Amino acid sequence: MAHIEPFRAFRYDSAKIPLAQVATQPYDKITPEMQERYYAASPYNLVRIILGKRFATDSSTENPYTRASALFHEWRQQGVLLQDSEPSLYRYTQQFPSPDSSLQFERRGFIALGKLEDYSAGIVFRHEQTLAKPKADRLDLLRATRAHCE
Repeated sequence: MAHIEPFRAFRYDSAKIPLAQVATQPYDKITPEMQERYYAASPYNLVRIILGKRFATDSSTENPYTRASALFHEWRQQGVLLQDSEPSLYRYTQQFPSPDSSLQFERRGFIALGKLEDYSAGIVFRHEQTLAKPKADRLDLLRATRAHCE
């Protein structure tokens, strides 16, 4: 059985930030056009952290990951992102239409911390085959921000 634990999530302060202006698709679904729209929507849009722009002048000290880390820190300092006071398990519900019919579907789940397990133990299962480059990208973001931002 998987070992899970509650954690203290960061959330936007909805009294300061309209949530509709800061929510995004998952990073790997965001096209360059969508990225531009998200950037224009709000200076606090999550895309600035999960899929920051790349520039020709980027270096090892100034790049999408260092900018993401700085923004994550700034937004916490400014009270844009607030951390929950108590560790929790986070329930979520997604409602979506069938692509092939007029049926509506609902997916329910939760978010928690999980113990890292080797896949061979049969406790945790892959939900997709991931590629090396996207895995490296997400690991670089995790190392820079010290947080899982999606």
